[in-house]
Amino acid sequence: MTNKHGDDYQGTLKANFSSNVWHEADNTDLYNHLSTILPKTMRYPESEAQSLKTALSERYALKPSQFSIGNGSIDIIYRIAQAFSGKKSLIVFPTFSEYSKACTVNNHTIQLCYRENLSISIDIHQPDLVWLCNPNNPDGYCFDRKELQILFYIYPQVTFIIDQSFIDFSLQEALAPTSILEFPNLILIHSLTKRYTIPGLRIGYVIASESIIHQLDQYKIPWSVNTLAIEAGKYIIRCKEDSFNLTAWLEERNRLQEEINKLGLFKLIPSQTPFFLVTLLKGKAADLKAFLLKEDILIRVATDFDNNGIEMIRLNTLSPVQNDLLIDNLNRWKQSLSR
Repeated sequence: MTNKHGDDYQGTLKANFSSNVWHEADNTDLYNHLSTILPKTMRYPESEAQSLKTALSERYALKPSQFSIGNGSIDIIYRIAQAFSGKKSLIVFPTFSEYSKACTVNNHTIQLCYRENLSISIDIHQPDLVWLCNPNNPDGYCFDRKELQILFYIYPQVTFIIDQSFIDFSLQEALAPTSILEFPNLILIHSLTKRYTIPGLRIGYVIASESIIHQLDQYKIPWSVNTLAIEAGKYIIRCKEDSFNLTAWLEERNRLQEEINKLGLFKLIPSQTPFFLVTLLKGKAADLKAFLLKEDILIRVATDFDNNGIEMIRLNTLSPVQNDLLIDNLNRWKQSLSR
């Protein structure tokens, strides 16, 4: 099985619109810090990433035993599915395809539902688990925090798995880590790599009740999180300032979307994040990707998000210069279709 999550091209690029990460991160200080840590890689890392758990617990006023660290959020997704093997899972879609894949390989009974029908679907299917991405990948939709809390309260028999890997990319009020104290049926997934543009280091974590964390850790591979990832995570958590500016990023997204709209060849899906879906009104998404790749521009073809065969791409907003480069080449693509 080949996994493609956007950044699936290893060549040199002028602009990578396919990967949902902050594009202007200055990691010079982080890299300098990690260079001093390199001698530690001569020994095995902490088997349970305990020092990173402690740093997270201090930041969020929870116990270390309410956290588990993973080799990226994908590790956690598969571990949750394994810990609840054979259960009934309801997945709110269209969404990240790995929820379904993880549940499938762990013998879950899977039902899909649209977000508008979530309560009705819970009543009908009586699931053990509900999987929900918030903000959602790929379309950037955000559930209201209070709306989610009502669901947790109404359905205490259901375990809600809320993937908040992209929570830094929305102005929507998020579920706080301490929400697990009020709702023992809640599991929160987080990523430490999206905002800081270090997806290659693979750092994710899960927050839940001590009993759920104990259950998940039964399936954790020892030493699965390497020393550099642990140290990077601690550095990020304790860092007081960075260059991240979500408001400016969203403003540039608005400009990019306006320019795309002017081409008259695409339909934009509303999003509350800098990344968003685009429907092609003409042509094939795979052909557009190949066309742009010749100019060293990478986009994400949205073929594995249960989009009913509609030709779609996903874009992440980059710098004004890179966004203008995309617009120029989309215009060239438009002209090539009319020949």
